[in-house]
Amino acid sequence: MKAQKTASRGKQITFFWLRLVSFACVAVLLLSYANYVLTPKHDYGICSMMNLYRQPKDSIDVLAVGTSLAYSGINTNVLWQEYGIAAYNLCSAEQPFWVSYYTIREVLKTQHPKLILLDAKPAIYTRDYSRRGRTILSTFGIRGLENRIGAILACVEKPQDAVSYILGLPEVHSNYAKLEAADFVLPPDNGGRGESWKGYIETDAVEKHQKPSLVYNAVRRNMNEREEEYARKIFELARQENIPLLLIGLPNPDYANDHMYYNSLWSVAAEYGFSGINYNDPSLRFGLRYSSGFADWQHLNVKGSMTFSHRLGEDLQAMFDLPDHRGDTYYASYDNCAAQWYERYPAFESSGLKGDTP
Repeated sequence: MKAQKTASRGKQITFFWLRLVSFACVAVLLLSYANYVLTPKHDYGICSMMNLYRQPKDSIDVLAVGTSLAYSGINTNVLWQEYGIAAYNLCSAEQPFWVSYYTIREVLKTQHPKLILLDAKPAIYTRDYSRRGRTILSTFGIRGLENRIGAILACVEKPQDAVSYILGLPEVHSNYAKLEAADFVLPPDNGGRGESWKGYIETDAVEKHQKPSLVYNAVRRNMNEREEEYARKIFELARQENIPLLLIGLPNPDYANDHMYYNSLWSVAAEYGFSGINYNDPSLRFGLRYSSGFADWQHLNVKGSMTFSHRLGEDLQAMFDLPDHRGDTYYASYDNCAAQWYERYPAFESSGLKGDTP
């Protein structure tokens, strides 16, 4: 009799723990989904990171990492259509080097690119830490906990400030009032581009600018110490992984004194055996027009991105041994992405095809 009671008691305890664990699992799943729904699905950061996990393993040959200048300037469709280069833009607005570092670490779990293109723009940033909105934008798409937490900790000044970002919901719970049907779709539709999208974001406007009159020199202006610290981490990581890295200064009318910061960054990169190209150099003539190729004071528009990406593709082919994957079924998503984009291309106001762009 005593043995029966003991067995019955054991079953009750087992069922209790099973119910508790089941409840906990359901609660975690519901909270995780709620966190996903409430997270803003901006293509300029969160979606490009989320979409990375949908790319076939080892299908990215050129990984472009950086700021909005990179995602609006490096046209992955041109690189594929004209040169067969399998490139992916993993960028976010005002992305500092500390976010780029953890982003690259996350990429290396599933991809081993043949080249990393690193946007030089963060060399001019003076902030020691990231603003709240940029922290969410740059880190909430990272799936790997160690890299997500690492990036968040690097973005905030004090470790205790990271708690709400790590939990997620405390930072995004107020977004419930802005929810749309697309926010519930898992995975996100990437602004209607689908899973074949490779991270290029069209900036569809035209703003006239004068070609800057620049005086180039070898003067170096010291970078922000934290930006330099994480730039070095990136260079060291690329060297450890035996991945070539090329710094690029994307063309922009607001260039002025950037090249002095770039001089410092180029010098640091040289210590690790890497170099860069400053596409603001007036001696690099490749047809970019300041009167029609820019959407605003920093970003290339659609026409400008195509002009620049033609030149970039030529340079990458000349400098690196990059395979042409056109016709390879494993890279069908690049065909799909480019085909869809070129079909839409004439509709962009900044394409220069409508006759209304100067």
